[in-house]
Amino acid sequence: MPIKYAELIIIRNLEEESIFSFVKRKFGNENSVTDNDSVILLFDDETICDVKKEYIDKQYVFGPNAYQLMYPTFFNKKDDELLFFLKYPNFVNGLITLSFKKIFNKNPNFLISKQYCSEYNVIYKCNGDEVFSIVKNSFNDIKPIYLIAYDDKYFEKSDIVYLVMRTFR
Repeated sequence: MPIKYAELIIIRNLEEESIFSFVKRKFGNENSVTDNDSVILLFDDETICDVKKEYIDKQYVFGPNAYQLMYPTFFNKKDDELLFFLKYPNFVNGLITLSFKKIFNKNPNFLISKQYCSEYNVIYKCNGDEVFSIVKNSFNDIKPIYLIAYDDKYFEKSDIVYLVMRTFR
């Protein structure tokens, strides 16, 4: 199956932002999503999804977090033997780098825009292929935009909603 794409938009509710989150954001750190924020997924077939309203616990099992990363080393669906393994980034001069060109090679938004460093940037592989990825696509911290790639052979839209909520919470 081909790789499908989605765009994730987080709209921060600045009126109810805590002072800690404000200071953290001003110093360039990313904040996790709160209940006051809006989280919208725009799938490439033009389906629009409010992540908080359409979230369903998909019963995934997650392995331990990788060293120096916030992501689990692997995950799978409960009662399924298929494992999704974290693609480890390269550490160059203390910086974490990942190449998203392979999984996003047919996404026009990726090809014409810039990618930004983010603690949420990730790639997962299954059977040697890149099958799930998130990459930050905007520098705006009030309304950040992320691109998502997923293989629809392994994931349904409801799986992507679940994984997005788990990642950004």
